[in-house]
Amino acid sequence: MNTFMQTCLLLLTGMAISSTLLANDGHKIPTIFTSPHFIASLKRIDSVIAVTNTVTAKVCACQILNLRSNNHDVKNAVVFVEKTNSEGNADLAKAKTRLEKEKRMLLLLFYNKIEVIAKTTAATDCSTLYRKLKKTWDNLLMYEVLNADVIVK
Repeated sequence: MNTFMQTCLLLLTGMAISSTLLANDGHKIPTIFTSPHFIASLKRIDSVIAVTNTVTAKVCACQILNLRSNNHDVKNAVVFVEKTNSEGNADLAKAKTRLEKEKRMLLLLFYNKIEVIAKTTAATDCSTLYRKLKKTWDNLLMYEVLNADVIVK
């Protein structure tokens, strides 16, 4: 290959690389961060926050339990299961199923006896349901809040 061809190839390669290496807003050199740039970035951040903070409906199933093992006794422990409500009653059934699985695991691994004191479900998030239950049962112990959106085998 002659020198002229090598120079042209080198020049074309350099132009291709420099066109892909762009700084902010498509400029080849960084631009000064002025107040219009700052306001525009704040608007972009606000739109991202607005999208991530959309409230989704939740359902919650809970049981108030007395848990007993050989060396430990827990009274009025509350196990909550929260699920995103997209399928109505099917989501509530999935939350209840997840709660029963957790009780089986507690019985298998930690406790000899589990006594169900009360059970309830609500079309709300579990923190709201906990505050509501706490008004009635002042000696509740929050044991666990499980996410039924996560699949557990």
